[in-house]
Amino acid sequence: MIIDLFRKTLKTPQNLPEPLVKANRMFVAALEKMMIFQINALKAYMNIGLNQMRAAAEITDPQSFQDFCKRQTQIAQTVQYKMLHDMQALSDMNARFQAEVEGLNRATLKDVFLKAA
Repeated sequence: MIIDLFRKTLKTPQNLPEPLVKANRMFVAALEKMMIFQINALKAYMNIGLNQMRAAAEITDPQSFQDFCKRQTQIAQTVQYKMLHDMQALSDMNARFQAEVEGLNRATLKDVFLKAA
């Protein structure tokens, strides 16, 4: 049944509706931005973790251990700030995408209503 639908579609080629093409492009662009952002964030968190492991490997005596422990509060604050900043950035990306989709929906509906009138 689905195969027949594809065959019929291929026999009578039609252009996809412009709003659908725009929506697909918007989705891919937003997904690409989000993936790049997440890859960069992951890289930053991995660097923080690796730097922590390197610092832990340099502990040789009680004083260096104490210094390492004192830096943990600063590291935790840095990670907390970065996580909050990253969540806000992702939320902003989502809001921009949602606004773009809503704009496309409004424009499409307006166009449909104008053609119907």
